[in-house]
Amino acid sequence: MKRLFDEGLIKEAVLLGDAAAIEKNVRAMSLHGNAVKVLNIDDVVRDVRYRNEYRRARNLSVLEGETLNDAMKDPVVAGSMLLRFGEVDCLIAGLSTSSAHVLSTGINIIKADRRFGVITSFLLMYTDNPALGENGLLLVADPVVNPDPSIGVLCKIAEAAAYFTREFLGMSPKIAFLSYSTKGSGHGKSVDKMRISAERSREKLGDAVVDGELQLDAAVVPSIASKKAPRSPLGGRANVLIFPNLDAANIGSKLVQFFGNAKLIGPIIFGLNRTFNDISRGADVLDIMNLAIISQLQAV
Repeated sequence: MKRLFDEGLIKEAVLLGDAAAIEKNVRAMSLHGNAVKVLNIDDVVRDVRYRNEYRRARNLSVLEGETLNDAMKDPVVAGSMLLRFGEVDCLIAGLSTSSAHVLSTGINIIKADRRFGVITSFLLMYTDNPALGENGLLLVADPVVNPDPSIGVLCKIAEAAAYFTREFLGMSPKIAFLSYSTKGSGHGKSVDKMRISAERSREKLGDAVVDGELQLDAAVVPSIASKKAPRSPLGGRANVLIFPNLDAANIGSKLVQFFGNAKLIGPIIFGLNRTFNDISRGADVLDIMNLAIISQLQAV
């Protein structure tokens, strides 16, 4: 938080939880001169507006007393109510809870944005190798939300990734549907799924470069693409990587993070009505700063 303020990367922050403990940390970091608002979670729990809105969000006709208090005392739930009311512009949660809990709370309270037809997630991966992606930057989908997406869902994920790449990264999307096969070198249901998804997305996303199925090296290394997929319009220069399932995306991104020294920003949740992002329980200060910056861009 202090670094974000010191570097001029944030104008205002709302900290929600045990007010006494938060105030102590705010004083220790000399943050009182900045626009830091501390909210006691007990005040949110007692506020009739939030309680009634929680019932509406969850479509609950009866939820009273201790049951409602217990639900509202969850910091992710309480923060989501602030976001739902528009009292904050974006939310980041997850340092002390699972991605599954953060995501389910977002879906239940913030709700899906029907314009996109999918709720998905992205990771921004950046490396010190400018030859990869767009000067070392790539978008990875979907490491959190959809365990085994169908062809239809994969196409929606590609549409969402293309939109995010253009709107928030200022890049022209070059989308690779990844597989253990390159252009028929392997066979199986997963191969067919990625090939068909690429074909349909190519038709749908006429202004994006799309290809698949491709192995990772054929998607991001031009010299290998020229051998394995010489007719690929990507030419080994993909900047968006669509994985066949959550296992592959999640494990693959962590492999490059811990063994390849790549940096990851996210997960970035996409497809909800407001900017609502998850942060890994293993995140460090830089991870939180980076996601805070991206979240602000999304909320503009």
